Amino acid sequence: MKNRPLIQAFSISALAVVFILSGFFRFLAAQSSTATIIANLENKLKSINSLEADFRQIYMPTAESRGLEEKGHLYLQKPDLMRWDYLSPERKSFLLKGELFLSYFFEDKQVYRQPLTEEEVKGSILGLLSGKANLLELYSAQVLSSLSDDATLVLRLEPHQKGEIEQVLLEIDQRRWLIQKLSFLETTGSRQEFYFSRFQLNRRLPSSTFTIPVPPDWEVIDEAGPTRRKEPRPF
Repeated sequence: MKNRPLIQAFSISALAVVFILSGFFRFLAAQSSTATIIANLENKLKSINSLEADFRQIYMPTAESRGLEEKGHLYLQKPDLMRWDYLSPERKSFLLKGELFLSYFFEDKQVYRQPLTEEEVKGSILGLLSGKANLLELYSAQVLSSLSDDATLVLRLEPHQKGEIEQVLLEIDQRRWLIQKLSFLETTGSRQEFYFSRFQLNRRLPSSTFTIPVPPDWEVIDEAGPTRRKEPRPF
């Protein structure tokens, strides 16, 4: 009978070890699952040479109850070309050619030219959609949930290097391993959401797709740093 406290203590310790180990193995399983999901997504994106899609963008400024909604069409051509044509409510285009970002505002007859660094390009939507970015090098990742249809999951990414973006949410269609929704939460509290639909993959895109002629009566503005024009844009 004198050994009962010792036996009880040993039993409690053994249960604690089992509990800790089970939690540890669940953690390892979750990490493995996340790594597998990211690998599947990256492999799919790397297999895509060109992409077209319709998009819907909602920009929700801080402390605003309603967001600004815009719609348009997206073109992507590897290794480093991307074009966003906004069709409503205002016509405008954004063009990324290598590390040069161009913003075309048709109503104002203005085009802004801005250089980007390689790191900025990798951390942009181009890096996410083209597979240029190694997600686990740039972000910590966590699978949040699977949606009701069991074919869609939500992946949360938090940048290792803190900047304007606090976290990124990817809504992924596991049947095709394509991103159907992309959300950026900024440190200011602002939020941008992109919804993608009607994907067309690996179509031949003419080179003229990524050239937008500038009429002679337009103003061309060169920017050395962050754009001074404050409005929603994909970069």
